Amino acid sequence: METSAPNVNVLNFSSSFCCGTDECDFRWIGGFRPSKILQVMLPQLEDSCNSQEQVCDIIKFGKSCEEAEYALSQGMEKLHQLHAKATAAGDKGSQLIFVSQMVSFLKQANYVRQEFLHQFSRFVTVSQQAQILLALGIKLSQDI
Repeated sequence: METSAPNVNVLNFSSSFCCGTDECDFRWIGGFRPSKILQVMLPQLEDSCNSQEQVCDIIKFGKSCEEAEYALSQGMEKLHQLHAKATAAGDKGSQLIFVSQMVSFLKQANYVRQEFLHQFSRFVTVSQQAQILLALGIKLSQDI
């Protein structure tokens, strides 16, 4: 997984914690949260879906995204707890390990986002993709 993940800016991660409530719904580990984006997309797609099977596939895909997000979020939370304990104990050697592990989590989160975009494009038509982009633009402009 790590070899195909892109390089990321570790400092971008910290910006995920400094946002309003609506914006935080979409932000997650240095970028967007795939499952939340999908929640905005789904109502736009329900009318234009070719079949109930397409809707079910998209919902199953959303659940898979949530599971991946949850696993990474739990790992990040545990990493932060360990880092806080090591910092409180004055263990400076753990700083490099923390940064290395943080980069690994960021790469994995970016990989989840890339796979989300790649896989989701298989579920929808070009016309549906256009509807989604319009819906996301409206939603994000309302939150600003």
